[in-house]
Amino acid sequence: MQTVVHVSSPDPGDQQHAMVNTLNLLEDASVSAPDDDVVLLANGSGVRMFVQATASNRRLVEELVDRGTTLFACRNALRGMGATDEDLLPGVEGVPSGTGTLAHLQSEGYGYIKAP
Repeated sequence: MQTVVHVSSPDPGDQQHAMVNTLNLLEDASVSAPDDDVVLLANGSGVRMFVQATASNRRLVEELVDRGTTLFACRNALRGMGATDEDLLPGVEGVPSGTGTLAHLQSEGYGYIKAP
């Protein structure tokens, strides 16, 4: 299974919800397998969940990294808040454009889930 979960909300509760939903997806044996490729992509104000200075739930980010989830943060959004790739939590990768990356992943066959 190839799935991308998209979060853009500035609300820490919504961001936590997106991370928990991603972990739940990974735990669901009826749809998940060890070789699945799951991506959690944040753009807009959602990138705050991956920035060291503003991350509200580092434990969940660490758990996602430990589970092999690919974590992407939009560099356009980072730039808008005065942050760079160096400000991201360990395991999070900056991508040039969150929207562009979403479009590319969907063209590659990834299923799309919009989190709050």
